[in-house]
Amino acid sequence: MKVLGIFLFILSLTISLTILMDILLGFTLSQAMSHLLNPFWVIETGEIVMLVFFLLLTISQQIFFLKKKKASK
Repeated sequence: MKVLGIFLFILSLTISLTILMDILLGFTLSQAMSHLLNPFWVIETGEIVMLVFFLLLTISQQIFFLKKKKASK
């Protein structure tokens, strides 16, 4: 559970840093959000599959460790 929390914390920090850098460069908030989401609009099917695979791998690893920890108690 700690790993998932750390992952979400680092994700939120990088998103906020990217948006802040765009705003400091003179873009509006909507343009900064557009720049942040643009890579997800242009990825192909294979890249989406890999992205979902890595996300599911992270979540399933945490579920596995939780079940293993409960079984050892």
